[in-house]
Amino acid sequence: MAIKQALAVKTMEAAAGGKVVSASMSEVTNGWVALVIKAADKKLVCVTQGECPLTAMWAVENSCEQDGLHVDIMSLNANNAAVIRRFVKWAAPSACGTKGTSIGFSDWLGAAGGCIAPLFAKKQVKPVLAEYSAADSVLLKRNFLEAVDAATWGVFETGYKEGYGANAEGLKSEEDIVKALLYGYSMIGLDCSDKINLQIEKMSDAEVEKRYNDFPQEFRDAMQGSYLEANFQVGSEVIHFEPEQLRRIVLEYGEAIMHAQFIYNSYLKNTPWEIDFELLISKEGKLLSPQEHYLIANELQRNGIKFAALGLNTLDEAQLLQEMLQTHAAIADTFGYRLSFLHADLTLKDLGAVAKTLKGKVHFKLSSVLWLAAWETVLKLAPQLACQMRDYAGLAETDALIAQTETGKAYALSYKTLLAPEAGNFADQVKEVLAVNHAAYSERISVLAGNYLRTL
Repeated sequence: MAIKQALAVKTMEAAAGGKVVSASMSEVTNGWVALVIKAADKKLVCVTQGECPLTAMWAVENSCEQDGLHVDIMSLNANNAAVIRRFVKWAAPSACGTKGTSIGFSDWLGAAGGCIAPLFAKKQVKPVLAEYSAADSVLLKRNFLEAVDAATWGVFETGYKEGYGANAEGLKSEEDIVKALLYGYSMIGLDCSDKINLQIEKMSDAEVEKRYNDFPQEFRDAMQGSYLEANFQVGSEVIHFEPEQLRRIVLEYGEAIMHAQFIYNSYLKNTPWEIDFELLISKEGKLLSPQEHYLIANELQRNGIKFAALGLNTLDEAQLLQEMLQTHAAIADTFGYRLSFLHADLTLKDLGAVAKTLKGKVHFKLSSVLWLAAWETVLKLAPQLACQMRDYAGLAETDALIAQTETGKAYALSYKTLLAPEAGNFADQVKEVLAVNHAAYSERISVLAGNYLRTL
């Protein structure tokens, strides 16, 4: 006989000596699992009767028999988060796909918990609650598993069942890709920027032609037939290739295209679950042209590579957003994927206008929102710590942190100095302030994130 929910709650609270978080109550095989809070301490509690596959998988702190039921009391660790993701399906990340709008957040401190997901309730926008990069993992000495676990526990505590994503972005090594897949990330962001040969842009036309002619004649004939003998309609625009232009694109982006194909075919083609493949090709000092974008997309598609989003760094591609967004949006639409914008919160005020241009098929990375909310909380409630952090990072005093201003950007990017253990190492102090003032921190997140959501 199935355990009644009311009995499960009563048993959990009696055994753990705390209050069940009702939103987290989830039925599993022959039992229930939920979070129980006692003072500031959170425990995962599972009540079962009869055989339950979860019982053997938990990392258990204490077990007891209560009212004829078996009770396991556990900490919120990595092992138990993995079990939750496996058996409580709504608490696991899921792919966003190639349609619709999504917004990603980077919780570098792991302190936001369940503050973000409820903001997306009943909205046609999907949150990506773990937007975590390989570079930040190395810098902050915080691995990818910690990031997705923090998102898992936040979703589980709030009972948010509308779906969320987790993106391991900026990946360059095959080892990191394998880890992200094992940890259950729903989006893999491959950074191909190191494979782009910017030296080609410094070469003369004659030098480019000489190097291009090193390719086999069969390959050169195929490229000419594919790109020089036709014009390409994308939306209301027509894309045309000149011979010199084609040669430069092939030499500059050829290795990046081949690398993306290798990674996809080796790790992402046959996953038993749906994965969003995000391709990052922004290069500092380099503006992506429509011809480059079209050729990259076309070559990948005709080689059977399915990617969900093309990522652009808005700090590097600001001119593109101003002058060529319509064209790049049309290319993405032609090939059936979304555009993904890094640092969108530092460059875009009106997400709705951009989303409209992209027909709602876009991913915005609001990487700095949670960190700026933390900064505002510290400035208001821990002024002495704020002064120390500001002095260490060389930041100007300010009464308002507006992300799109130079001062706002400086504060947003200061996490690299302030949170890194090998630099400022202020992470533990900031987390302590946020834990004590969780309501204030949550309110600042709601305000800052809400400002962007309201534009959509």
